[in-house]
Amino acid sequence: MEVIRVNIGELKIAKGDLKLIAYGIGSCVVVVCYDKKEPIAGMLHAMLPERKKGEAGNKFVDSGIENLIKELINLKVSIKNMEAKIFGGAKMFDINFDGESIGERNIRKAKEVLLKKGIKIAGEDTGSNYGRTIEFNVINKTALVKSFSAGEKIV
Repeated sequence: MEVIRVNIGELKIAKGDLKLIAYGIGSCVVVVCYDKKEPIAGMLHAMLPERKKGEAGNKFVDSGIENLIKELINLKVSIKNMEAKIFGGAKMFDINFDGESIGERNIRKAKEVLLKKGIKIAGEDTGSNYGRTIEFNVINKTALVKSFSAGEKIV
């Protein structure tokens, strides 16, 4: 099966018998949106929760999800048939800090944007204090989540 790597700040779309993979996800958030019925999916690998005025792009959760949804719609995926899975948002360093960590803010923003768009979150593996690698299978719409400290699981 062919693999498409998605690096930080990237968004990639895959159709058919492919895997989308993001390596070493820490506080970043990976959002996968896919068509429930057809073998098409997109993966976003974002590192910051929201863009500042005048900025945009896929390194931000808010604008990245907007771009992901637009790309899928341009490929004739109906928003009614879209579901999402989210991953990452770990608190990688134990720093005494009273506010939300960047990972927590990334998770919250991803959930906010998807809810606002009416896209159901069908699964997630977020938070905690460990990194992950995500392999999303476009055909069966499952993600293999790999972690050195937490093992493997299917989401």
